[in-house]
Amino acid sequence: MDPRQRPLLHRRLGVFKAFAWFLVASLILVYAWLQLVRHGEFKQLAMQQAVKVRPIAAPRGLVLDRNGHRLVDNRRALHLVIQREDLPTRPEVVEALAQALELDPAALARKIQSYRIAGKGRPLVLKENLDEAGIALAERVRARHPFLSVDVAPRRVYLGDELAGHVLGYVGEVDEDLMKAKPGVFRLGETIGKEGFEASGNDKLKGMDGQKRILVDQLGTEVANFGQADAAPGRSLFLTLDAGLQKVLQDAYGEEAGAAVVLDLRDGGILAMYSSPSYDPNLFLNRLSQEMVDRYLNNPTRPMLNRAIQGIYAPGSTFKLLVALAALEKGIATPQTAVYCAGKKNYYGRDFRCDKLSGHGTLAMVQAIAQSCDVYFYELASRMDVDDIHATAEKYGLTERTGVDLPQEKRTRIPSRAWKRKAVPKDPKWYAGETISVGIGQGAVGVTPIGLARFYAVLATKGKLLTPHLFYGFRGDQGNELDQAPVAASKDTPLDPKHWSVLDEGLFEVVRSGTAQRSALKEIAMAGKTGTAQVATFVDRAHYLRQAKHLKDHALFAGYAPHEKPQIAFAVVVENAGFGADMAAPIAQKLVRYWFIDRLKNPLPPPRGRMVDPFAPAPEAVE
Repeated sequence: MDPRQRPLLHRRLGVFKAFAWFLVASLILVYAWLQLVRHGEFKQLAMQQAVKVRPIAAPRGLVLDRNGHRLVDNRRALHLVIQREDLPTRPEVVEALAQALELDPAALARKIQSYRIAGKGRPLVLKENLDEAGIALAERVRARHPFLSVDVAPRRVYLGDELAGHVLGYVGEVDEDLMKAKPGVFRLGETIGKEGFEASGNDKLKGMDGQKRILVDQLGTEVANFGQADAAPGRSLFLTLDAGLQKVLQDAYGEEAGAAVVLDLRDGGILAMYSSPSYDPNLFLNRLSQEMVDRYLNNPTRPMLNRAIQGIYAPGSTFKLLVALAALEKGIATPQTAVYCAGKKNYYGRDFRCDKLSGHGTLAMVQAIAQSCDVYFYELASRMDVDDIHATAEKYGLTERTGVDLPQEKRTRIPSRAWKRKAVPKDPKWYAGETISVGIGQGAVGVTPIGLARFYAVLATKGKLLTPHLFYGFRGDQGNELDQAPVAASKDTPLDPKHWSVLDEGLFEVVRSGTAQRSALKEIAMAGKTGTAQVATFVDRAHYLRQAKHLKDHALFAGYAPHEKPQIAFAVVVENAGFGADMAAPIAQKLVRYWFIDRLKNPLPPPRGRMVDPFAPAPEAVE
């Protein structure tokens, strides 16, 4: 080597050595920085890859009747799910998964995308309530798609089947539509009440989800448990319902459509509320087949309609008590006011018939109520303005919703001049002849069974306007001790004792000697009023008998018992069943017999106090 090149070579080797030492030093510094400075951060990231957080669904609270009989329970169920962090992204994987589980690929893809956007929350449920065949299918599919898992979760069970379907309602998952309608309120996949008390009492019944931290391997298989925070179950609660009385109504209605409501006159508690046809809430816990959709949701008999709070019926002669009360309070009539009934009477050039075509003769108010004389109440209505009747209905709460703690209650319809101007803008004028029909609860009058029951509760209590309610109280942590729930204060609208006495006597005579005397009970004196609400016009009785079932009159009976010291008020409506005395009054007789006689002849249980649960919890129940 040329000696003259050696210095250059040494310089080059020196630069190379310096660069090498620089790289070594840099690597040492970077390694030290990663190990010492960012150790915690990288450890956390590694644990996030290996440790997964799984939500634990909180069981909803149980629901019991006033005597501690379970109406709604929880059971363990197995669901095939995808945890949120494991949601597949490749379209071919989604399609293969859908085919394996016999799901619609497009629908599954949309659901996966919505869950991915939603962020944290419960896992996506693919198959619910797995039975043995479902578990076998899940295991086969999991072999090809290891990101799937089987979760244990509480599942609602409605023990009475159709006994109180409309009252209890059912639960379901929060979907995208609800998320959009109420942003920030719910989480996607959360189980909430969709109908009935499950919906209105959702905040009382829902618990707080827990979570567990688990170690998984590279295939997502659980290896170890890193601890968990248990879910807090929702509080169990009592309803004011009596399951036995509810069963009496269910059996009494049979195949007939209609609704009945029974109120506790002490505080407005609903002792029974039955709507027929009913439905079994258990059927709505799974995805419905088209057959089930047609059976329930597209059925012309509308089994999903809670007729007790959503059915609007012409009250027929049960409305005559309001007309009589309006006439008495306006000074238009007295208890002694007599009217001659010849079977019909002409008003404004038109004949208005009485149910008794041969006529009742001359009647005063008590007997007119007892015999349900239409002509008598035509005459009272002709002496009043429709706004007088509306004002009395408003005073005693019949124009408003009752405020029952159930969703979607409809308002009763008591016509007035202002109402018609709004409802019929093409013909806004109120005609005097329309008031005649209103006088017997026909025409534009429409009430809900619960609204009618509350009005008769006003009559029974001499002017106490109660708020019907289902929530009775929470079940205490120890045993079945009832934690009292506050009751809405009643609005007092005292009836003049002289006015009340004539109405009360008339209602008593209806059962003792009038239109409902066949439904009288020897042991219990009942007061009430029959009603027959016309659905379609007919020429005469022979023509009526030829009418199709759906064109027959609605049958009604409303009242209270016992007569001397009323404890309950009720309203019964049977659709297209004919005369109230023939169909509705016998149902009222059955509910009164059960409550005061068959129920071991005991008086009403204390409205507040200790409850006894006669059923031991099932081994598989999730508390």
